[in-house]
Amino acid sequence: MPTLLEVAGFVFYMVMFDCREPRHVHVSRGGDRRASAKFWIGPLRLESAGRYNDHDLARMARLIVEHQALLVRRWDEECERAKEAGR
Repeated sequence: MPTLLEVAGFVFYMVMFDCREPRHVHVSRGGDRRASAKFWIGPLRLESAGRYNDHDLARMARLIVEHQALLVRRWDEECERAKEAGR
């Protein structure tokens, strides 16, 4: 599960099998990946809230918008790496 970004106490990551889906990120606080939220990146849309409240979800969404170019670039890099590895 590659980490795409760590900022403001949140970890934004992906699962390698996710390359078959549209770009999205899983987000957890402090690396506790059992309680992750999932956001589609473009256009931004919450897919699942995990155990997070509205305040945390709004903060996550703002961070995704703020770092969208980086998240898209890292997503594409990881998916290309997985494709080359035959995953």
